[in-house]
Amino acid sequence: MIVYKKRKIWQVKNLCKYLILFYFTTVTNILYADSISQQRDDYKQIKIALKNYNKNLPVINKLLHKLKDYSLYPYLQYDILMEKIKNEKNLTLMQKPVINFIKEHSDLKVSHLLSYYFTELLVTKHRWKDLMYFSPKAPKTAKCVCDWYYAKWSIEKKPIHFEDLIKNLLNSNLVSKKNLLNNKKNSNNCDKLFLIPHKYIATPPSVIIEYIRLAMKKNNHTLINYLIKLLPSDYKNTANTVLKIKNNPLFITDFVKTAKSTPFNLQLINYSIVNLSPKHADLAIEKIPIILSHYKMENSDIQSLKEIVANNMMDREFTSKQKIWRDSVIINSKSVSLIEKRIRLSLKQNNIKDLKIFIEHLPYNMQAKEEWQYWKSYVLLVLNNNKIESDKILYNLMKKNSFYSLIAAQKLGISYQFKQSKTIEPDPSISKIKKIIRINELMYWNKYCFAKFEWNKLLTNKSNRFQTMLASYANKQQWWHLSVETTIQAKIWNNLKERFPLAWNELYKKYTKGKNITKNYAMAISRQESGWDPYVKSANNAVGLMQIKNIAFTDTMQICHIKQSLTMQKLFNPENNIWVGTNYLEHIFKLVGKNRVLASAAYNAGLSKINQWRRVTAGKLDVVAFIESIPFKETRQYVKNVLLYNAYYNYLTGKPENILTPLEWNHSY
Repeated sequence: MIVYKKRKIWQVKNLCKYLILFYFTTVTNILYADSISQQRDDYKQIKIALKNYNKNLPVINKLLHKLKDYSLYPYLQYDILMEKIKNEKNLTLMQKPVINFIKEHSDLKVSHLLSYYFTELLVTKHRWKDLMYFSPKAPKTAKCVCDWYYAKWSIEKKPIHFEDLIKNLLNSNLVSKKNLLNNKKNSNNCDKLFLIPHKYIATPPSVIIEYIRLAMKKNNHTLINYLIKLLPSDYKNTANTVLKIKNNPLFITDFVKTAKSTPFNLQLINYSIVNLSPKHADLAIEKIPIILSHYKMENSDIQSLKEIVANNMMDREFTSKQKIWRDSVIINSKSVSLIEKRIRLSLKQNNIKDLKIFIEHLPYNMQAKEEWQYWKSYVLLVLNNNKIESDKILYNLMKKNSFYSLIAAQKLGISYQFKQSKTIEPDPSISKIKKIIRINELMYWNKYCFAKFEWNKLLTNKSNRFQTMLASYANKQQWWHLSVETTIQAKIWNNLKERFPLAWNELYKKYTKGKNITKNYAMAISRQESGWDPYVKSANNAVGLMQIKNIAFTDTMQICHIKQSLTMQKLFNPENNIWVGTNYLEHIFKLVGKNRVLASAAYNAGLSKINQWRRVTAGKLDVVAFIESIPFKETRQYVKNVLLYNAYYNYLTGKPENILTPLEWNHSY
């Protein structure tokens, strides 16, 4: 009886403890919900008030004080600091606040944005002293780098070492076709450098000559023009020679008659052939013996020169003699990219004997690549009638999880066994991590770019198990682009639910209903295009989940008779993007005979390119040969990925099928 009473008392005590704990947990959660709700409301009020900064400053300061514990407090500080800069006439006063913010929040993307913005502003205003104080080292931004060197000279009036600038230009994309020196505004900025008297150029002419050589190696005409201007007058002959060869590559045959054997002159010869051979490979072949009769070269340099020409002889018709010359160069080559290009030409021409020759010419480790293993299998079957060895290669390919693994399964006529790892449930403590709390708020406000930056910081130097838990956590939170990003960084390829999340599944169902394209195909396109980031914008101004370009948007609006007042900006909204994107994809799909191979290639490279490639292949190829012979590496990989991702989505939604439909498999391309 006594034991029973004691047990009863113990149970009552435990029940009381549980009820008290439950009460405080519930109250805490309610208070937190109220707190975060209030913080979000105050955050929103500040964002609205910032639209009229001067008028609303008292309100902003009052609300900001209340948000010191809010996870997005640094982002609000950034927004306010940006408004202060815009409204402050004396930029010198803003130097310290900007520097302090950048130091305090160096791990945030906004600190990089602030540094970039403030540097550009000082350049625009010609505030050279402020620029030197704010940026003691040369900035890496295309718009400011030349101005920084000019500012340094104008203040110090000391000789300028241009080596770092030139390295910057050579080792980055600062002088790409659409960037620094080809942009009129930026070009004027860099023109200032040539107002600096030569006595202040501390970079020796020999160093400038070496950088001209490297610029020729990169075939960067614009940079060559600018570097030539840095040469002193006693290098006029060298400058003129480079410009002559740049403007007329055939001048090289006159130049070599008196040229000495130097690395610079050798690069001049290569530079001339690089620019002659794309349009006049026949002339380049003729000029090489003339060059060699006057200019002594090592055998390896002669081979490199010939390879430049051979590389430009893959996409046009040539005489039998010229083809023999090209192939003899490639047979003597160790360049994997050149040999692979020749293999793809063999595929395009449906020449199985050449296919065998050039695959076998690859280094052994390169022959082990999945695409070439597949084609070795094909050669064994077609040329040697050796089905046993051919199938053996296909079975080995099936052990992997690539495009060719699924193609091998379909070729063998068996079902591919998808490999899927079990999801690791995220530890409850993850939600309490400071960065996770901030990412949660960034995602709430649709700040996808900032969230991704912080997420990548969180992933750095973490264990694979922790990264796997983060992938699962992101997927459960519907942070689908972060789930995908994590599987890539952690290389957890078999975590299929996290790698291929069913993002916006209901919207894809809605907008593919009644169409020829399937939901899973549209999702595969989106997964490839954006990695499920609805706010991504490409360098070509393609936007959103399905990366819709302006021309595709305009065409779709006309073709589908959509009269709603949509703009490109509204395509960052997932539903709008899926609506327009699926209509555009359906239009292409029907134009190319309901064939995903052709539709995917057209979605990436454009219909005109697909029609051009099909005219060349003229129905001679099977589907795999056509895909592998696509001349654009990006489009080739794009098509493989989309078909593979479609297969994964079919598997995850309980509809496993072959990677290719019977129509796609049997079609002549």
